[in-house]
Amino acid sequence: MNSHDSDHPEIAAASPDHYGAALWMATGGRSRHAHRGRVTALLAAEKQGKISFDGLMTATRGNRVVSSIWCLSQPGRIGAIWGPGILADEADSTAHLLIRQAIQFAKQRDCHLLQSLVGQENRAAGNLLVSSGFQSITLLSHLEAVAEDVQAEPPRSDLKFRRCQDFRSEAFRTLVSQTYDSSLDCPELDGMRDVEDVLAGYYATSHQSTYNWYTLENDNEMMGVIITAHHSETQQLELIYFGLTPRFRKLGLGSEMIRFVLQLAQFLGCRSTITGVDQRNTPAMALYRHFGFEQFDSKELLLLPLRLSSIAVA
Repeated sequence: MNSHDSDHPEIAAASPDHYGAALWMATGGRSRHAHRGRVTALLAAEKQGKISFDGLMTATRGNRVVSSIWCLSQPGRIGAIWGPGILADEADSTAHLLIRQAIQFAKQRDCHLLQSLVGQENRAAGNLLVSSGFQSITLLSHLEAVAEDVQAEPPRSDLKFRRCQDFRSEAFRTLVSQTYDSSLDCPELDGMRDVEDVLAGYYATSHQSTYNWYTLENDNEMMGVIITAHHSETQQLELIYFGLTPRFRKLGLGSEMIRFVLQLAQFLGCRSTITGVDQRNTPAMALYRHFGFEQFDSKELLLLPLRLSSIAVA
């Protein structure tokens, strides 16, 4: 991969003529796991104004796209990286130039953290990001419990699950922050983001609705939080986050919270419940397996902090 070491490609925002090729390459188009329909759907979404290609960048030689990367600025001051993708005969230095451009783009958009989820079939992209300063954190397991295969009893009757009324309230922010204390899920994230930004990201994933966000209470004391998103188009309930404050852990309440989530999925008529978990979090992995969750994918989590926060969250 050194045939072009002596000259430099043109690095720029992707032109509309190159959108298809750039997306195909950045999202892993050379992989057998990538699907042409993904690119078609993204192009359609951009035309409908649902997404922006402002952060889609290419390296070109003449009219040929030789490498591309896509940086998406997301709610919660986080940037998501797709790629870089690069042709087999192109030097790695070209991808490094694109990564630097993506980092600058994220900083201009006031992102505090860059992350990339890299599939095992696209290790080349992960290696390029690591060599450009990203840290490989862990493998995330993507789990699914199919409704027809799962039978869960209702949670204990003495526990109260109350809908979140105001996720911006000090009480709710404090509760979520407390559940992050000594969390086993991606502890490297501690201090990287403010809790307000984390909740803004959850809110966006939840289709800007907290209707399926809950606090766990007993005797008017808040013990934990459950944040889910109902994806009606795919008939799935996504368990985005759940956690307990330290003093209520190891009391079997995690099982009660999962029972509640599975019951909620059933009530909403969902085909399945999905979630993601740090593979190093063995208690959580065991809990999910107990309730019939099975892994359908795994991805490597890579992070690059752009600003350190004084508030430790996960």
